[in-house]
Amino acid sequence: MKLDSIKRFALDFLYGTVALIALNGIITFLVYPFINRTLGNEANGQVLFFTAIMGLMASAFGSGVNYARMKISTVRHSENGDYNCFLLAVAILAVIITIVASFIKGNSAGASVISIAILIIVTVLRYYADVQFRLDLNYKRFFWYYIFITIGYVIGVFTYRWTNSWTMIFITGECFGLIYVTIVGNIFKRPFFKRSDHFAENTKVMWNLSSAYLMSDFVSYADRVMIPLLIVNGDEASTIFYVSTLLGKMVSLLSTPLNGVIVGHLSRYKGKITKKMFAGVTGILLVCAGIFVCGSVIGSYIIIPLIYNADVMEAASKLFWIANAGQVFFFISNTMMVVVLRFATEKYQIYMGTAYTILFIVIIIPFMFLWGLWGMAAGLLIINILKFCIITGLGFYALGEKKEK
Repeated sequence: MKLDSIKRFALDFLYGTVALIALNGIITFLVYPFINRTLGNEANGQVLFFTAIMGLMASAFGSGVNYARMKISTVRHSENGDYNCFLLAVAILAVIITIVASFIKGNSAGASVISIAILIIVTVLRYYADVQFRLDLNYKRFFWYYIFITIGYVIGVFTYRWTNSWTMIFITGECFGLIYVTIVGNIFKRPFFKRSDHFAENTKVMWNLSSAYLMSDFVSYADRVMIPLLIVNGDEASTIFYVSTLLGKMVSLLSTPLNGVIVGHLSRYKGKITKKMFAGVTGILLVCAGIFVCGSVIGSYIIIPLIYNADVMEAASKLFWIANAGQVFFFISNTMMVVVLRFATEKYQIYMGTAYTILFIVIIIPFMFLWGLWGMAAGLLIINILKFCIITGLGFYALGEKKEK
């Protein structure tokens, strides 16, 4: 039975990994290079600014509601309306944030504010919607969900000549996935806004997890948001920094399928998690970190020259080691947090998010002003290593606290 469980876990992880590598491979190696070649380095930096806001909103609120539904499913009843009401509020917030961001940036990267707001909303929904397949532990459909999104992105690139809108590339891709989950799933079925008796409790869990993800994931998108605002020639600098972290970000994207499979299986696991087991997970993640850092750097020297021009490659290569290491430690920290949430309450996520935000303010901003892109890369590496250490410490503390009770 134990061997069967391991095989099932490995197969589920394979489905999730292949699907998300396909999607993010297309976005990373087709969509963004296409936008860069079409619009140029400066305009590409502007696009990165708004897609960072899109990614942060989706990662925080889409994933927050996603993991909240997974957690709630193990303890009490809920209705689709509990989550849809929360997502409707997020949609209104997305419109407001888009308007404010456009005002602060002084432009909207050649797109309309309305199209950017729509893009943010559909991306939030896409991040949430794969909960359908995690709840069912149906990773075959999870696979096809992301394959359909990938196909949508490819179609979006090829139809750019008629739309002349970079936002439509993203919107087309995201909508392909949402259409699929609407057809085969039930999370978007009527009644859309029927709420359960536990609506207030469920909303509290969604808000707690979303706000925690917002604080912790901000660092992942900080380069694209802050570099254009705080560094001279920030839009071009943003493109260089993004390219320097490209392979590290691809590795960090493994956290999405891995964490999803971990959450799905841990929600069904009724056994006891011991400190010895947790220490083993810690050791495995550290070994993986070393392998992934080396792989990211080697891959960067091979792949980046193929998709970006020589000037961008030369500038980005100076940051490969430090920038990719920061992304990898971000990845293993998020995976560790998912494990910790299995035996700890969501208050630990809040603690971690708060600590992470404080570390960001204290370290990243001064480093950027002192050393520019080098400061951003070094600061991200430092705070992500500290994040991993703090989460690990919280995990051992929570296990000890649970044992005492």
